[in-house]
Amino acid sequence: MNVKSPAFSYCLLNLYSLYHTTIYRGVSAAEKQRRILAYLQASRTCHTLKDLEKTLPAVASINGMQVKEHIQALSDEGQLHVEKIGSGNWYWAWGGEEKKAREKTIDTLDKEVEKLLKSTGDLESKIMALKEEQRLEDARNHNGTREDNERERIALMKKKDQLETEIACLESNIKQRSEGDGPGSIAQKETDIARWKQEAQMWTDNIYILEEYLKRLTNGDREVLDAVRRECYGLAYIEGEGLADLDI
Repeated sequence: MNVKSPAFSYCLLNLYSLYHTTIYRGVSAAEKQRRILAYLQASRTCHTLKDLEKTLPAVASINGMQVKEHIQALSDEGQLHVEKIGSGNWYWAWGGEEKKAREKTIDTLDKEVEKLLKSTGDLESKIMALKEEQRLEDARNHNGTREDNERERIALMKKKDQLETEIACLESNIKQRSEGDGPGSIAQKETDIARWKQEAQMWTDNIYILEEYLKRLTNGDREVLDAVRRECYGLAYIEGEGLADLDI
């Protein structure tokens, strides 16, 4: 193949592009930035962006178009210093700064850990105090409840004894009234009730006899007879009928 032919030039360009693409893709962004930072620290000098666009592609396996992007990322993270001097920006990084930054971070973390440990200790002490307070409160409540229950039990026992005494008295009275034959007994009351029924029937018959006598005196005047009935019978009088029947 003619090395001066367009086809050869095209193949060479493709191989070059493939080579650089493989190199660039094989290194992570973090590794590229680490290499850039190491280069700047080792150089111990300041650089312009134009200088870095020439030197960094070979150092970090990046193309010239990516230099500004990585430089900006390092600047944003505070790992790279940038200062505008004259008409352009100058970039630099010192080797001891990374160590100091790590030491500062470690010191900050140590202080945070110490603060957290102290807070944890304080919280544990408060928790223990609260648990002890709760235990004492539970003990007081338990004792108080037990004493209240005992007082209530004693009061209920007294009430029970009182009710049992009253029940025994009532049962004795019932037994005496049901089995005895003296005044106030059931047998005596039944006798009295039978006698009262007989007397009530007798007086009812007497009332009817008096009504017949009253009819003869009034010559059967219905109005006079009803007026006398109302006056004498009171609530026992039924209008138009006369004396109410006894329910015996």
